[in-house]
Amino acid sequence: MKLPFTSILMAVLFTSIFYGFTTPNEKDKTEIRKGIDFYNGDYHEALEKAKKEKKLVFVYLYANWCGVCKALKKNTFRDKSVGEFYNKEFINLALNAEKGEGAEIAQRIGLRSYPTLLYLDGGNGRILTRVSGYKSVTEFMNLGKIYTQK
Repeated sequence: MKLPFTSILMAVLFTSIFYGFTTPNEKDKTEIRKGIDFYNGDYHEALEKAKKEKKLVFVYLYANWCGVCKALKKNTFRDKSVGEFYNKEFINLALNAEKGEGAEIAQRIGLRSYPTLLYLDGGNGRILTRVSGYKSVTEFMNLGKIYTQK
């Protein structure tokens, strides 16, 4: 028995809609969330944590309205290899450079563009380097490896 074309089309459409609206299971959620884990504390706490753990500090200064910042976060910071490396080697801190502590740091360093990426000595907070703009996964990994020598 042959099914009419419209019946097949309806079955495909129903299946697509059904699977499109299902929620991911716990394993899928874990896969989605790989990438950099940003420290949930303030700047001075991040420096102290880095000192204790003998790590460097990576600071991501952004603005909510910045499209380049959003692209960096979406494409580079969520990469699995970036997360594995940066989470192991750095205490990572994301700060809105237009509010609170982020604005104070932005003013102190003379921030001129978004995003700005700071690499700091975890022992004393001395800026090792500062770069601006979008970085691909490869560029971002190479930046981190300069200071970790890996």
